[in-house]
Amino acid sequence: MIEVAAHGDHACARTRSGQVLCWGKNTYGELGDGTRVDSPRAVRVPVADAVELAVGSDFSCARRRAGTVVCWGNDQDGQLGTNRGGRPGVWSLIPMPVFQLRDVVQLSAGDYHACARQRDGAVRCWGNAENGQIGSADRRVFTTPRTIAGVGGAIGIASGAAHVCALQRGGTVQCWGRNTEGQLGDGKIGSRVKPVTVRGLAGVVEIASGTHHSCARTRAGAVACWGDNTAGQLGAGAGTDLKRYEPVAVGGLQGVVELALGGNHSCARQKSGVVLCWGGNEFHQLGHVASPKRRTVPTAVHGLSDAIDLALGDRHACAVRARGDVTCWGRNDHGALGPRPLR
Repeated sequence: MIEVAAHGDHACARTRSGQVLCWGKNTYGELGDGTRVDSPRAVRVPVADAVELAVGSDFSCARRRAGTVVCWGNDQDGQLGTNRGGRPGVWSLIPMPVFQLRDVVQLSAGDYHACARQRDGAVRCWGNAENGQIGSADRRVFTTPRTIAGVGGAIGIASGAAHVCALQRGGTVQCWGRNTEGQLGDGKIGSRVKPVTVRGLAGVVEIASGTHHSCARTRAGAVACWGDNTAGQLGAGAGTDLKRYEPVAVGGLQGVVELALGGNHSCARQKSGVVLCWGGNEFHQLGHVASPKRRTVPTAVHGLSDAIDLALGDRHACAVRARGDVTCWGRNDHGALGPRPLR
């Protein structure tokens, strides 16, 4: 395995050749094997040329080598982008093509929406628009991709539960959608349908979003986070406000090359392969030997020193290791932790 993606209570992994395997919850067919049976065992998805994965609350998507996208699972909010969903009882147990979407170079998925960054820097989103995450004041369901006005030249995207952020070529970040916890980072509260610039960020090279919070990594290796902090998931130390409407620095991190955010926890992978996590730990999703219910500063995951890729679900986490195994920890509802190890 060379990539893992997680959300909610299921996860998927990709092999170097492009095959996709998924495990965990399968209520709506989000495992893509043609059934609706939960599986702690990894099942094969009929996709053989995947180059990237994105997993939502109850659906999954894969970017194919040609730049098209297929999705499977729940489509009741139009999150599969097939131009046929958006009504009760609609889902797909196998991958379906996203309607008229081409030249995709990156995917992201939230609870009930998904987004794609195209080669020209445009960002297109589809699914549930209740909080403005599809960039429209019309709160209906969008069953096909819609271009986000005001976002051009994007070089990165990240989706939270109901908000989206885009990294711009100049190293700044724009966000839109739900903002009740300050996850848009513009110093204000209230959802937005138009992108707003996150305050105080420059030289950003990576962004990541969790349920109600987001983080950014700068070229210099610094990490800053904003939004919900009720479990310490911003990593700013004890005594920090429960919500932060602007980025706050995460201390104790060096050599970070990847960020991953989950329901109420955050993790960073260092160049060495060590992973550090912080935030909620009620289901041991931080991977620490000592098990307080929360950590407000980064602490190393026990026994993990060779990670090459990282993904966080609602209350669990997974990492691809140097030899290609996938290892997971945290809550195991519906078999979310999968086989141990997955090879």
